[in-house]
Amino acid sequence: MATKAQIEAFIAFIGPIAQEAYKTLGKVKPSVCIGMACVESRAGTSQLMARHNAYWGQKVGTGRTAKVYWGGRFYVAQTKEEYVIGQHKVITDAFRSYLSPLMGCLNYYELLNTSLYAKVRSDQSAEEQMKQIKACGYMTSSTEVNSVLSYINNYNLTKYDFADDFVDTGTNPYKLTHTLLKQGMRNESVKWLQFELNRLGYALAVDGVYGPKTKNVVSTYQKSRFLKVDGIAGKETLGSLKG
Repeated sequence: MATKAQIEAFIAFIGPIAQEAYKTLGKVKPSVCIGMACVESRAGTSQLMARHNAYWGQKVGTGRTAKVYWGGRFYVAQTKEEYVIGQHKVITDAFRSYLSPLMGCLNYYELLNTSLYAKVRSDQSAEEQMKQIKACGYMTSSTEVNSVLSYINNYNLTKYDFADDFVDTGTNPYKLTHTLLKQGMRNESVKWLQFELNRLGYALAVDGVYGPKTKNVVSTYQKSRFLKVDGIAGKETLGSLKG
């Protein structure tokens, strides 16, 4: 079972990826996407799923649906299915494997935008979206809907649903005068960095202090953008934020 620290670290990692995929394909709320990843992958602690960037547990199925973001790679594993409430059956099945977490997330959104999930609508609440995802057959578990909603409520995942609010915060009032920022620095350029990261929903204190939390958020951002992960805001990371 994942610890609170592991859960928070996984959410910080997967949250921006869910937002990126949502901006591309839309419909299912990022909070639902993040919550399902937490449940399906045990908050990223499933080493097998992490190895295959398969945090949402998509099965191969017929292999003919939702293929734009899935290249045909797969792995075989045992899983529990609950075809009858309260009765769990262990089966062996094929699951989709991805080259990156973003590709796995995009394929999740791609799948939920197919006609198989037509009852899942963008104007529904997170609770209703989860009920319809379950009803359309994504999972057999009788507890996953409530488990996902618990993650959403307990870890305030709805903050990831308001990415546009962060984008519309206006012009950054701080000046970026440094080309490299790292832990231990204190200046206005760090405030610029923190402000830009907050546009993406990271909720940092804009205090100009490059402390451990700012370093961790920078590392998470770098992971989500496939940059070198070192917690240092250098030319590539700052350029990505400017873009």
